[in-house]
Amino acid sequence: MREIFDLTKKRLRAAYYEPDEKERDILRGYGLVRVPLEIPFRVSPVNVVLALGERPTLIDAGIRYANNMERLEQALELVGLKVEDLQEIWLTHPHLDHFGLAGEIVKRSGATLVTWEHSTTRFESYRELWDKEQISFLEMLSLSGVKEEIRNKVRNTPNFFDEMASHVNVTRTFAVGESMELAGRHQVTPLHVPGHSPWCTAFWMQDAGVLLGGDVLLERITSNPILYPPDAAPAQWQGLDVYDASLSRLHALPCQHVVPGHGFTFGAHQDVIERAQKHLAERQERVFQILDDGPKTAYEVACALFGESVAHNAMFLVMGEAVRHLDWLVAKQLARFDIYTRQYQQIG
Repeated sequence: MREIFDLTKKRLRAAYYEPDEKERDILRGYGLVRVPLEIPFRVSPVNVVLALGERPTLIDAGIRYANNMERLEQALELVGLKVEDLQEIWLTHPHLDHFGLAGEIVKRSGATLVTWEHSTTRFESYRELWDKEQISFLEMLSLSGVKEEIRNKVRNTPNFFDEMASHVNVTRTFAVGESMELAGRHQVTPLHVPGHSPWCTAFWMQDAGVLLGGDVLLERITSNPILYPPDAAPAQWQGLDVYDASLSRLHALPCQHVVPGHGFTFGAHQDVIERAQKHLAERQERVFQILDDGPKTAYEVACALFGESVAHNAMFLVMGEAVRHLDWLVAKQLARFDIYTRQYQQIG
């Protein structure tokens, strides 16, 4: 097992993120249970949300890692359920930490696997798409002046699919805006909230004023804008301007509580959104300032933002952050991109 999965070198954190009595009481009133599950990444554990009712339903499924299935079984047992009692699994977006366990849960329970109609392929063909899109990412790194030894490190990074997930088959899809019934208890409207990924969705429990938010809105951090090839999704689903617009739409909701994809349930969602948008604006200004002393490639901007060491060890994330902000500057006509030199330059 690779080092990232060596439990002797990592402190399990899901227990720290268990809901306290106050949060449990709040969620109990909505018929919800938040179950934090471990992930092998430097971010808080992923949340699986159990909706109680005639058709017990999971929102997201976590990842195949550590003792996650056992933790899920224990959480279900506390409310008198077993994995085999689950009727449906609704997935918010196609990232492994949110759907890696879905295949095993479906195999045991026969649960209906439900996704947005435009994200089905991203779940069912995750591994193949990873391999294809990694080639595009490596080409971009090469054109951005990233050294071959660093590109080789990225090239040799495994996708961990076999360790963290199993293949899934989507059995039902939904359209954004349609009326859905959650666990036979709540009327829910699915929302398309791209930004973290082009396929991010959230579930708005309008009768309760609760947002099951996935990764679009987290209380303590701003979700990173994952970089995908331009042809992976329509342009109107990609970019920081799209992410900012998603946050603005959520700001208008009469929301009482957000149950996020990571971290604790929180209220005052408008304050959280305003902090996130402020962070985006400040990062944007910093990227613009980096271009003060002349044209730079996205890789040079990434190194200036995070330092070479971080950039080399988290290339996918830091390049996503740099490219998304640079492209936003271009969209605002504050910078231009030279397709021959692969450099960005301030305008004016």
